[in-house]
Amino acid sequence: MHLLLFFSVALPFDPTPLPLPLFASPFKALKVVALCELLSESQQQQLATHHRHHQQQQHCHHRQQQAAQTGVSPAKRTTAAATTTNTHLQLWYILHVILVLIDITSSLTMTEVKIPNHIMRLKSALLGCRYALDGESLYSVKWYKDGHEIYRYVPRDKPPGQAFPLPGVNIDLRNSSDTQVMLKRVTLQSSGLYRCEVSGEAPAFNTVSESETMTVVVTPAHGPRITGGQPRYQIGDTVRVNCTSSPSKPACHLSWLINGEPAQKQHLKQYDKVVVNRDGLEMSRLGLEFRVRSYHFKHGDMKLKCVAKISSLYWQSNEESVESDRQQRAPALESRETVAAKSSTIGAAASRKPSHLISLLPALLLLLCSAAGSSLWPPEGAGS
Repeated sequence: MHLLLFFSVALPFDPTPLPLPLFASPFKALKVVALCELLSESQQQQLATHHRHHQQQQHCHHRQQQAAQTGVSPAKRTTAAATTTNTHLQLWYILHVILVLIDITSSLTMTEVKIPNHIMRLKSALLGCRYALDGESLYSVKWYKDGHEIYRYVPRDKPPGQAFPLPGVNIDLRNSSDTQVMLKRVTLQSSGLYRCEVSGEAPAFNTVSESETMTVVVTPAHGPRITGGQPRYQIGDTVRVNCTSSPSKPACHLSWLINGEPAQKQHLKQYDKVVVNRDGLEMSRLGLEFRVRSYHFKHGDMKLKCVAKISSLYWQSNEESVESDRQQRAPALESRETVAAKSSTIGAAASRKPSHLISLLPALLLLLCSAAGSSLWPPEGAGS
């Protein structure tokens, strides 16, 4: 404010009044009109002063005599009169600036425009627009998509709300008003730049507007795919793998993690997005290439994970676990030890077979003796 006042005093006065539509209320406009009239009167006074100055020059001798009597020179009188006039004009100009500032600070303002940045396809989108009139009357609220009007709300109209057809825009008039617009079953064509424009009543017709972009999202049918990896790696080997997302709109943002830690940027290989169908769905691909070090293996395993996401609406990942060749030798030794244990068990069983035969020998001998005794026993009547 001090800076404006300084310039208002320093700059030359321009009596041309500001146009009436710059002011937000008729009351303020009337005040400015009254101010302009006062300024016009001051200008007329200034012209009258110049006229008197001309008359003073014609009666120079008479003024010199008066000056000799009063002791004040005519030049000093003229300068004092001009200074007084300029001071009054500058004060009126300062008042003019103050009224303009008051009018600007209390005019129509936009308080909030709320448009979803991302929304799923076939869902309903609610577009919000809030404003402060500050004493003005509302003339209209208009909505635009990519520069084309799609909705208008005029309080004086019956009905006040009106929708305009546009591909991808299906407005629910029952749930739309001066502060919100409801879009039903959004499609990929619904994506675009939406703008809310609020206008005040005559004579000012002050207008404010704000815009934001909305993107309709189609999520992938399945998670990302990892290709190109090997089941086992040795220290010093080079890992070359790719992660590819399923078709979506917009394309997924891909990232790689090694054992849960984000991969370094120099190990990533970027590919261009690929459009796969008429709807404009896109596929993303991100490569990962690095040399295997000992610290890459945690307990003999190295985990490679690819994450695909779209804003906060979609998040999926795929992970593969690879092993070190150094850890694969242990299972081989373990399998050989198992074979040896089996062979020793078979040998022990074979060595236990003679012991079973020895335990059967007494029964066999008893059987043989009983058979021999029966054959040697004399029959009845042999001694007669």
